[in-house]
Amino acid sequence: MRILVVGGGPAGLFFSLLAKRAVPAATVHVREQNPPGVTYGWGVAFSESAAEALRPAAPDVVDALTAGMSHEAMVLSLDGTDVPVHVGRSFLNARWTLLAELERIAGAAGVTVEHDAEAAVTEAELAGWDLVVGADGVNSRTRQSFAEHLAPVEELGTNWLAWYGTPKAYPPSIILQNSDHGLLMSHASQFSPEMSNFTVEVGQETFDRLGFGEMSEEESRALCEELFAGSLDGAPLESNHSPWFQTKFLSCAHWTHRNLVLIGDALHTVHPSIGSGTRFAMRDAVYLTKALAGSGWDVEVGLKEFERTRRPVADAFQAAAKRSIDWYEGLPGRTITHPTKFALEYLMRTGRVSYRDFRRQNRDVVLGYERDLR
Repeated sequence: MRILVVGGGPAGLFFSLLAKRAVPAATVHVREQNPPGVTYGWGVAFSESAAEALRPAAPDVVDALTAGMSHEAMVLSLDGTDVPVHVGRSFLNARWTLLAELERIAGAAGVTVEHDAEAAVTEAELAGWDLVVGADGVNSRTRQSFAEHLAPVEELGTNWLAWYGTPKAYPPSIILQNSDHGLLMSHASQFSPEMSNFTVEVGQETFDRLGFGEMSEEESRALCEELFAGSLDGAPLESNHSPWFQTKFLSCAHWTHRNLVLIGDALHTVHPSIGSGTRFAMRDAVYLTKALAGSGWDVEVGLKEFERTRRPVADAFQAAAKRSIDWYEGLPGRTITHPTKFALEYLMRTGRVSYRDFRRQNRDVVLGYERDLR
């Protein structure tokens, strides 16, 4: 069996090693457009439940991904007032460490990874492989090449984000600052002993008032460092190809075409605010492998089974992500003054956490809030 995987991100590498372990005699080849060791962004997170959901498929991989930085609490901060809350354990890794570990384990299983490779796949090329998996991310050229068959729908968010790193150690944090320019937000989290994520998010009006659209990447970084100086406590912000972007909410009417299937962000996105993008993509790999194995690696049957079993679960995640996007994009038009009320709203925004659940896990926080209401 000959399997081509386009894209050497978490989804593509994880599927490739699962497929090679399931069918050792298969040829599994990954094409990645970036050079070895090159990736953009900073740290990625897995909740404990996400890690355990992946564990049965590859215990050694999950052991590697949960051996580093972990957190069991979160801080919601409004204008300098912090509300610490318990949210369950999460594991964080540098994105480059995650990819290097996945590539190492895939290589040990017999997968070949080709870097600096042409990412595009043509209709004619499909015939040279038994299975082609498009795992080339949110800007997938594979999806674009077969858009007529896959019928993708894209919706851009209205807020603007820039993903930086900083040497300041942050527990998972959401930082809100009311300013003369409008509401300023940051998502921060330590992912290694040396570095934390620091993603800045602003609404369109604030983006325009501050002139970010006319700035270079370095000018934007310097201004964000200045705007969040009170939180950063003198620590710098660092770029790793950190331009401003708007989140792309993506879905596809059809997941397959002939022997081609999409997975991960190439197929459907969630949102950085629910912290499940990497887990979401890797779970696609698990479902796809299971569906193919259950069909005896009959590609036509297996791809139909993949979509049948995975789509309802993925749709539910996307619905939660859409609620999160709507909540974030509604923030710039509001005046937020109560830190605990903000914390409650944040944790309940997707509908997956109830007030009762939050009260049980954070009794002192909620009791203080309820006293304020009297």
